[in-house]
Amino acid sequence: MRSSFLTLVALTGHHTLTHAADISNLASTLQTLSTSIFPPLQSIATSVWSHPEIGLDEHYAHDLVIDYFTNTLPNVWDTITPQAFGLDTAWRLEFSTPSSTSSGDGDLPVIGFLAEYDALVGIGHACGHNQILLTALTAASLTRQALLDLGIPGRVVVLGTPDEENAAGKCLLRSQSGGAAYEGVDVWMMAHPTNANAVQPMNARVNAITDFRGASHEEAVRRAYGAMVAVRDLVTQGGLPGTSSSVVAVEEVGMFECNIVQGQISLGIRGVELDVVKQTVDGLLGGDDGTYPGVSFTAVADKDGKGVNVTALGPGGHASESTKGPLVLTVETFRALSGQDGVEFYLPGNTTLAELGVVFDIRSRYTQDLDLVLETVEAAIKGSSGGDSADITITTDTVYPALEVTPFLPDLFTSLLATPEYGSQTDFPISTFAPASTDAGCVQQAVVDPDSRKLVGSEKVVFHPNYNICDAANSGGKCAFNHEPGFATAAGTDYAYQRTEVIARALADVAVRLLNDPAVMANATAILA
Repeated sequence: MRSSFLTLVALTGHHTLTHAADISNLASTLQTLSTSIFPPLQSIATSVWSHPEIGLDEHYAHDLVIDYFTNTLPNVWDTITPQAFGLDTAWRLEFSTPSSTSSGDGDLPVIGFLAEYDALVGIGHACGHNQILLTALTAASLTRQALLDLGIPGRVVVLGTPDEENAAGKCLLRSQSGGAAYEGVDVWMMAHPTNANAVQPMNARVNAITDFRGASHEEAVRRAYGAMVAVRDLVTQGGLPGTSSSVVAVEEVGMFECNIVQGQISLGIRGVELDVVKQTVDGLLGGDDGTYPGVSFTAVADKDGKGVNVTALGPGGHASESTKGPLVLTVETFRALSGQDGVEFYLPGNTTLAELGVVFDIRSRYTQDLDLVLETVEAAIKGSSGGDSADITITTDTVYPALEVTPFLPDLFTSLLATPEYGSQTDFPISTFAPASTDAGCVQQAVVDPDSRKLVGSEKVVFHPNYNICDAANSGGKCAFNHEPGFATAAGTDYAYQRTEVIARALADVAVRLLNDPAVMANATAILA
């Protein structure tokens, strides 16, 4: 069926556009081009992986790209813009092949590629954005050269977008430029590494950044943990509105990031004997539900002899996952012991600060449900204070709109991947499951029917497949998910770079087909509002 889809696309193009280039050997052409184009770009990505930078501080990555195309490989891109649209670590590359019938670049078909290159606090490129950078640079460079070699008029744009993880850099670029960052390009493409192949939507996200204050450190901790209990009850008892909604807490201690579940959390307890604390935590871990995978704990007497320090350890990971981790274990420990008279809770080594911050990472499948989910969570947080919420402050950050799967391109892309030139990949489903969030939703600006939840339009087409970089054969079949420390290792492996090369070639193949044939481009952009 996939080969039939490709045949239909090819026939549609040749019947509709008589001067279209012959792209019957496009896949092999891109393979040949990649042998020289890909290796130096892989070196850039490898260097970025070795020098991880958090969002809005990606100066090394920015300068590496700009220097390569300015000095090492000059005269390839017509325009190279560092610090694009007023953001220090954004950049933009542009190239056009002329047409004998066009009067300027404004008449040329255009394809854009989105690059990311920010890392995560403490765990480096554990989301694989070095590979997203490599995908964009490779796919764009292959597309550019194929246009030249095949005599296809068109324009290629690459936009380097900072801080996808926390500041929603694509949303920031949109507001900073008044929308100009994405103007003139109807189709934007990128690809995200993970531990499974799929073309799939991504959910909406917002953070409720909450500060709990008290007359003492212990009171602030009790308020914060009481609120986390209330929010957990919302989740476990089905109290969240919307579709596939979730809330995950991240405690603002140590090196934290709002969308990373911490792998180590400590909670101090006074007024309960050490043996009782151990039995309580053991009982929680020993439950029948088995949803504390890989989590362990230690419980020791505080050095002043007045309390017990519980330290929960676990894999941590992505805030979109609802698996119970170290913080949840301390929350349930608090729940089990907080009803006893005379029990106090504190953060070991930090008992002077009468304030504790918690980020509640809130996600829902559809953007229009996010406000109601947020209101429900805020009500639970404030209600947990027993009617006195004056010492609780809640603010929110930038909304990540849901990214929807637009028609046509997913079928074209997966049909290409099923061919021998792209590894005969038949395990690339087009899925309805949303595994995480992306700020690419700010580029797409999807329009979804409020009743049916069907996609009815979008401002831009954004194609964002997720692809597997986990070498299961050499990892014992255990593949880390994004934001887990193990994924940073996976993102720097030879296998990951090999996978990215194939995916980038396939994206370039799609791009050339779009630029070569107005009928194919029309099919891809039919959804535009």
